[in-house]
Amino acid sequence: MKIKVLIIDDEDSVQSILTAFLNRYVSDHELESDITGMEDPVESLFELTARGDQYQLILLDVRIPKLSGDEIYSSIEQVNPGILDRIMFITGYPEDLYERFPNKHFNVLQKPFRYESFSRKLDELLNS
Repeated sequence: MKIKVLIIDDEDSVQSILTAFLNRYVSDHELESDITGMEDPVESLFELTARGDQYQLILLDVRIPKLSGDEIYSSIEQVNPGILDRIMFITGYPEDLYERFPNKHFNVLQKPFRYESFSRKLDELLNS
């Protein structure tokens, strides 16, 4: 099985860590992956609007300059709600999400994180 992943994070170091963890995860689970990384949140929103259905997993930072992850989420909620359950927020500030959306449940991986918690969260998300 091949999983197509979109990573949206403005920090190169975080994108590198997520890519390395994803590569380890697919190797451990005998999967294949196609990973796309994007730094620009506006371009990312266009990608999700146009081709979001192609991704099985979307790793989304919350605090991004210009357009935050929760603003991207709100936009996707309007134009492509079918992919919302594929989003996992990667953040050191989960309270940002719950302040803006107090009655929603999110898939959140809190920074800093280790591979084990990353792997567990992916299992939950991909098996649901």
